[in-house]
Amino acid sequence: MQANEENMSIERMEARLVAEMKLSEPPVVKAKTAAPPAESLPTLPTLADAVAQPASAASSPEPPASAASTPEAPASQASEPEIKEETIDEPMAANVAETASSAPAFEWPLATRVTYKMQGYLRGPIQGRAFVQWVRQEMKYQVHVDAYAGPSFAPIASQRWASEGTITPNGLVPSRFEAINKLLIKSSTPKVVIFEDTSLVLPNGERIDKLPGAQDPASHYIQMAYQFMMDSKVLQVGNTVEIPMASTKKQQILIYDIQAKETLVTPLGDIETFRLQPRLPAKTSKGEDLLADIWIAPSLQYLPIRMLIRVGEEVYFNMSMDRAPQQTLDDGGNEIIDADQ
Repeated sequence: MQANEENMSIERMEARLVAEMKLSEPPVVKAKTAAPPAESLPTLPTLADAVAQPASAASSPEPPASAASTPEAPASQASEPEIKEETIDEPMAANVAETASSAPAFEWPLATRVTYKMQGYLRGPIQGRAFVQWVRQEMKYQVHVDAYAGPSFAPIASQRWASEGTITPNGLVPSRFEAINKLLIKSSTPKVVIFEDTSLVLPNGERIDKLPGAQDPASHYIQMAYQFMMDSKVLQVGNTVEIPMASTKKQQILIYDIQAKETLVTPLGDIETFRLQPRLPAKTSKGEDLLADIWIAPSLQYLPIRMLIRVGEEVYFNMSMDRAPQQTLDDGGNEIIDADQ
């Protein structure tokens, strides 16, 4: 990954000292960082105006059976994490609302990192690692998403996203997004999206009008978590979440369907999550930024603790949290460990 970093213009903010997160009541955004009145918020384009794609099939994509049963793809490598599916009569968000008065007030952490074990199928079974890391310096932020297949010292493929911008009462306002891919020894040229006040500059130089509140493929994970903290009632099975998204190819309203409430077995024990599935076009153009089904954990500050990307009928990448998320301490209250351990 080091060669990729040298080719990107976003210089990583330093953040090494962290503490392991523990399960807790979902945090809430309280008065001092509350959003302004509804009438002052920007109005997003309507779904009919911005999205012409039909809803995806009711069933979410799963790693194909053919990948698990093929002799080249042993079941031990392509198997799914254990999931306990539940049928609920009342949304978990209602329970969260009942305890909102005692829930911890959200403060933007100085740094947070979620680490994933990756398994998948790409011309055969693959294994690797992935990371989502948030870093803040005052009201400036960065979000980094790194994934690689194969050994870390010589990955056969890798992808890196980096986003930077400013924190506001309404969440994140990106200023720059960069994406770079590497296959064996060949690295792609970084693709850059520039966020101006009212415009976007895409990697091909095209300037287009920016949708109010537009995010990028890296920042939107954190922005969604912040939105759930502001209004946990949104996170209910059957609801949808809309995020204005600017990727390296286009701008659109990205829609996530909240498909189910599921319990995932993790190193921290059983964790209740909500599974969100993006509505994607039937065909994804070559080089487009891939999006994943994500499993959001309210008890871990609404972080994504599992992600599943499917490309076509056989290729997939499944990323599951394999250790407690880590955060930089700013109150001196917990054990300090090194982020690279």
